[in-house]
Amino acid sequence: MTTKQSADSKTTTAADIERSILALNKMAERLWGDGREAEAKALLDALDALNRALDRIRIGESRRVLH
Repeated sequence: MTTKQSADSKTTTAADIERSILALNKMAERLWGDGREAEAKALLDALDALNRALDRIRIGESRRVLH
């Protein structure tokens, strides 16, 4: 990716990530309802890790704002 392309790309916000997590959570619920518990659990585990990473990002951002 060139510098111009990266400057023109849309920045993903925490709210965008949250909306994606919610959509994937609904997908996991549908999988669970369809009897695909193993796939749903794997997706939920991945979403849990993503949520924890998002929390760490937010903590880092809030510390930068405070300083």
